[in-house]
Amino acid sequence: MSAASYIVAALFWIAVLWRLRSALFGDARRRAVWLCMAAFASVWTLKTPAVDYGLDHSGINDLSSVIKHVLAIGGIYALLTYVLAMYGSEDETSDAPQYVRVSRAVSKIATKAAVVTVVGLILLFSFAIDRSRPTEHFITGHSGDVGMAIYMSLVYLYMGMTAVVCAYQWGSAVRRTPLGLLKAGLALMCASMIIAIMYALLRTAYVIYAVITTPTTHVAELQESVTESLSITLFPVLLLGLIVPAQRAAVARIHAIQALRELRPLWRDMALAVPGPVMLKPSATGNATLDAARDVLRQDQPVQDRVVRWVHEIRDAFADLAYYGPTDLHQRAQALAPDDPEGAEALWARAALAYKLRGDAPGTTPASLNSGGGNALDTELPWLRRVSIRYQTAGPDAASELMVEGTPA
Repeated sequence: MSAASYIVAALFWIAVLWRLRSALFGDARRRAVWLCMAAFASVWTLKTPAVDYGLDHSGINDLSSVIKHVLAIGGIYALLTYVLAMYGSEDETSDAPQYVRVSRAVSKIATKAAVVTVVGLILLFSFAIDRSRPTEHFITGHSGDVGMAIYMSLVYLYMGMTAVVCAYQWGSAVRRTPLGLLKAGLALMCASMIIAIMYALLRTAYVIYAVITTPTTHVAELQESVTESLSITLFPVLLLGLIVPAQRAAVARIHAIQALRELRPLWRDMALAVPGPVMLKPSATGNATLDAARDVLRQDQPVQDRVVRWVHEIRDAFADLAYYGPTDLHQRAQALAPDDPEGAEALWARAALAYKLRGDAPGTTPASLNSGGGNALDTELPWLRRVSIRYQTAGPDAASELMVEGTPA
């Protein structure tokens, strides 16, 4: 089991580092998830033989046990806070769904219960448990000690009740959620809470048994093996459940970055030609590859927001360029690319941009433009991505056939 504790601790610390940004810049729910992961990462670090040995030889017997239990309560409370925030509601209407009413009721006592549990553990550990000699296993080593029984009952009562609430909320959410990563994540989290309930029940039964009689070595080793196996299963399943739904965000971010990469050639030229509506100017280090990477991967704005902004800025630039060149410029571009509307749009953009850059005065009547994907982002974005690809493929000289002498209308 010692190797497993190192592996689980490492997995949790990786998740803690991975979600650090969401904790620093996200909302309260993301911070609650991060705090939960950080607490459990610390618990499993304390369960590793090296750290456990160091604390238990610090001069305070069973110090690692009370620290683990307090951290576990903190992690469970953070997890409960996340669940209540997800499925609670500030709406006080009486016809709210049952899962909302459950969250409201639990929310009223959640913080108080956590504080009472932690304070109770510290007081019992300090004054009610005989710790005159070190123990290898906390419960077995204090068999017959009523103070230990009350202490551990507080731990497992809080753990079990929280697991019941979380299992109910996630189980009901599974039924309401369509198939996908979110449903899979919810199912995994619900399964982890069922394991937690089983763990709390088995450990509570063993605590009662240890108070009544001194467990034999065989019984002690058997319960440690069974409950540790449940614990080692519980936490990775919970961690996986918490991570799986986040993969949707990761996939969405990858798609957004790909969209920015494809839009960037068109956006850059439009932003330089029509800088008025541009919020953040294109990078200009002199290195084209570095400039492109900085524009696409910059961290001063969420990537999805930047996609929306670039779409609007390209369209604003197109509206400005519509006043340059002959009023039939777009129709002539369509004639050059009759079966390629995206290619025609790209040719028009090249030609209109060239008219503006050579210093022609804008006309008073805008040319009619291809509406492309319309105004909705989910249709306009794919359209502009295709236009940008054609724009980059065509090159600056592709619109030379459209460049004729004329006076804009």
